[in-house]
Amino acid sequence: MSTEQTNAELGELRERLAEAEETLRAIYHGAVDALVVRGPDGPQVFTLRGAQEPYRELVEHMNEGALTVAPDGVILYSNRHFADLVGCPLEQIVGKPLAAFVALRDVPVLASLIGEGSRRSMRRELTLVRADHDQVPTLAAVGPMAIEGTTAILVIVTDLTAQKHSEEIAAAERFASSILEQATDAIFVCDASGRITKASWAAEHLLEKPVVGRSLAETVPLEVAEAEQAQPSGPSVSADALLRALRAGQTYHGLEVRLGIDALEDRHFLLSAGPLYDGGAANIGAILTLTDISERKRAEEHKTVLVAELNHRVKNILAIVQSVAWQTVASNQSLSSFKQAFDGRLKAISLAHDILTRVRWGQVALDDLIAQSIAPYADAERAAPIATSGPPLLMPSHVVVPFAMILHELATNAAKYGAFAAETGRLAIDWRLVDDGRTVRFAWTERGGPLVKADVRPGFGSKLISRVITYDLQGSAELAFEPDGFRCTFTFPVPAVREETPIAVAGGARASG
Repeated sequence: MSTEQTNAELGELRERLAEAEETLRAIYHGAVDALVVRGPDGPQVFTLRGAQEPYRELVEHMNEGALTVAPDGVILYSNRHFADLVGCPLEQIVGKPLAAFVALRDVPVLASLIGEGSRRSMRRELTLVRADHDQVPTLAAVGPMAIEGTTAILVIVTDLTAQKHSEEIAAAERFASSILEQATDAIFVCDASGRITKASWAAEHLLEKPVVGRSLAETVPLEVAEAEQAQPSGPSVSADALLRALRAGQTYHGLEVRLGIDALEDRHFLLSAGPLYDGGAANIGAILTLTDISERKRAEEHKTVLVAELNHRVKNILAIVQSVAWQTVASNQSLSSFKQAFDGRLKAISLAHDILTRVRWGQVALDDLIAQSIAPYADAERAAPIATSGPPLLMPSHVVVPFAMILHELATNAAKYGAFAAETGRLAIDWRLVDDGRTVRFAWTERGGPLVKADVRPGFGSKLISRVITYDLQGSAELAFEPDGFRCTFTFPVPAVREETPIAVAGGARASG
């Protein structure tokens, strides 16, 4: 083929292309009434104006995208709304496959729609892809149609962006509501004006009234804890000041507060609060959480009391040990006798504390205290018969140690000089309530032991017994060294349960708490 023939054909093709583009522009702008299309069956006329003009106007101005698609998925016609949805000029839509404007994951869905759409009507959700790569959720409805004897598929595309957004908002609302419903903390959500818009079930249960729609400042009167007030630089947490700070972007974490409500005056809370922002980063309100720490505060206070009580008891024990040590030194001439006496008295103190530990420093039954204090002597091979009698009597913790020391001194004296020092010895311990139940009369009576000398001089043990009964039991004692055996009788008021008090010991020593 010569160059002249080639140039002639190229010129002819350019003319035909220009004519086709002009025809397309005329079709898109509504300047063409009909279109003749050559096909395998000869020329066919497609009417664009005339009787169908009202329908064309309707399609062009409808709020849904309207398409005519060939069975192979190629777009034959598109209205302007679909062009707006995908962000492309009409000229770039007609003649392209519809799949070019659908998200890759939805291409199989589109194929199913096109395949079924030539036979029946159906609808599916499709995600369109705009020219700027944004995605648009849509609902595509398809159905068969005939155009001038040619079968095609009508596609109506409805934008679901607003609907999806509403669904997302509704889902977020349900999610937030479920969180508020299940939350164990009191949670308040308020708008920029300080009006409560949402609240957890725990919040309404705490305040015992509906709170939505009420002013946060009036409904939740906050009072900063004294510990925080001691810090001049600490933030103010009045409800009004809180809202102002939150609107300014300030947040609070773990601030201890109380509520100015009479029914909640003994409750303690940790406050956490922060501002709420919308999608445009504009402050639209605040969220406030109150965590009840009343149990923790009570536990901390109880711990403080326990530490103080432990400190008090340790000081008391040290004072007792110190006093016993000095008095034992004064009454014993040799180191071996001192060691024996001092060890015995320490064991009596230890025994009393073991008993108190088992009952968690509560009350101890007198008969149990007696039994455990004289158990080493009752279990000995040459144990003297021991008879005890008396009504049930509970001894408060603050008298258990001094009473155990009295019993130790009595038992030690009996082992050295009295009923426990001879095979014929016997011991009778009895107590009873006198003076209309207000006074205890306690008697320790030994018989059958070695003969008691008439000129016996009271030793340190006897002095300790007398002084402990006088100072710690607020009673009086009578010690009788009779020829047939030693007898100790003392009376004291029925001990009442009270706060731990310093323990007095022989020599007048007292421990200060």
